[in-house]
Amino acid sequence: MTVTSSTSTVTTTAIEIKPGANPRGTVTMIAGRGEAASVYDRFAGRIAYDAYPVRVVTGAAADPQAAAEAVHAVLNDPELPTPHFLVGSDAGGVLALDLAADEAPVAGVVIAGLPVAPSPAATDGTTASDAGSTPAADASGTVLDPEAQIGRRSTCPVHQSVLRQPGNLDPAALSTPLPASLSLPAPESVKVPVLGVYGESDDVVDVNAGTAWLTRVPGAAVVRTADGAHDALNDRSHRSVAARIVQFLEDIKNDGSPILR
Repeated sequence: MTVTSSTSTVTTTAIEIKPGANPRGTVTMIAGRGEAASVYDRFAGRIAYDAYPVRVVTGAAADPQAAAEAVHAVLNDPELPTPHFLVGSDAGGVLALDLAADEAPVAGVVIAGLPVAPSPAATDGTTASDAGSTPAADASGTVLDPEAQIGRRSTCPVHQSVLRQPGNLDPAALSTPLPASLSLPAPESVKVPVLGVYGESDDVVDVNAGTAWLTRVPGAAVVRTADGAHDALNDRSHRSVAARIVQFLEDIKNDGSPILR
């Protein structure tokens, strides 16, 4: 991995394909709350192995505007192969959908653990509360310790060891609400194919509310990982999820027609 650009809160990190591989397109991975780019080493490496160079952008929740500018820099890089795809986890998913609705030049979007809070007052999916999430606390309201927070993100022991490495994770980040400047667009405004991935046992966000929101996006599909935690890209089912994502990308490249029928 190579850090290609950085601000105080936002970084862009490159993961390249193998020399000699025929590039299939570019994937921009937008990280979630409290996550460093290295959290996605395994995921990005697997996607890059299938000939999609990856750029990991961090800081979507800390500085949405700077993160959006970093994503646009990737999308406008003439050296990178097209088509472009966005993958966003947690807060990164909110930013990915917002960019897609704003007609960023992307062919498809994958989101994992999208935070969508039920809001009785919301009618069009655009209020900031829709992009909220449940606090990083137990049922009594007690904030969980760092190890418990890691367990809420992923049940994969290998990935948990990655999250424990210094500098890779802010354990308390999930208890921080998304900023008002980072909110979901109206679902009907997202015109590109979307694949939503949730862990069945995700207790960080409201899976049912997120699924309901996604059903209002034209061309969206939602899958859930069995007994999965919040970070569906880095949970025990990471191989199956990555395979499903590559299938999604390849189907889009096949003019939207499923390759496996």
